[in-house]
Amino acid sequence: MTEDTKKRIQIKIDRDLDSNVNAVFEELGLNPSVVVTALYRRVAAEGRIPFDFKLTDDEKARIDLARSAYNSNIPVLSDPQKIEKYLAEDDEDED
Repeated sequence: MTEDTKKRIQIKIDRDLDSNVNAVFEELGLNPSVVVTALYRRVAAEGRIPFDFKLTDDEKARIDLARSAYNSNIPVLSDPQKIEKYLAEDDEDED
């Protein structure tokens, strides 16, 4: 394939994600161009994305936990004096 038949694509991606993925590519003897080309070929051949876009069970659990914490009545306290007061109020309720 000559340079005239190739097209350059550019994307922006999180630096940490890029670093983590490139470490895997390096271990496999690959580079981003090879992987993206393989993905494009598979999409062209199958007429679909060759993997599911879905959350893992761990990702779903983290989202559920975060949603539960967000929807709870637990106040967000960052001031040490407010934290102490909040905890003292809990102790008073037990008496």
